[in-house]
Formats: sequence, structure tokens, C-alpha cells
Amino acid sequence: MTGPLRFPWRLLLLDLIGTTLIGLGMFDLLTPESTIFTLLPDIPYRGWLLTAMGLAFLLTAVRGLLAFLSLVRRR
Repeated sequence: MTGPLRFPWRLLLLDLIGTTLIGLGMFDLLTPESTIFTLLPDIPYRGWLLTAMGLAFLLTAVRGLLAFLSLVRRR
């Protein structure tokens, strides 16, 4: 018999980072005159880049969580 399963908290952290990046990207796309992004360089497609990075993080987290759930289901 194996030990108890540990919940993958790092995947939830990836999910949180991805959701935050998507939110920031959407905010940048919808409010182009905003001064919240003064620390970031003025890249022409900054909103799209933030959104794409967020989706990459989010999809990685969802894939890992689904793998974890299938492992739990097999036990």
C-alpha cells in the first residue's frame, strides 16, 4: 500500500499566475490609456502577450490537475 496522496499546490499556484496574467492582459487590451503598466516596456502587443502567457500557464495547470484527478480515480 502506498502513502496518502498529496495535493499538488504548485499546480494551483500556476493556475493563479495564469489567471492573473490573463486578467492583466485583458485589462491592458480594454483600457489602452491606463497608466498601471508604467514599469513594463511599451510593447505594441503587450496585452496579447500577457494573455497568451497566462493561457500557457493556465493550460499547463489544468493538464496537471487532470492528470492528478485521473491518478486519484485509479486508486
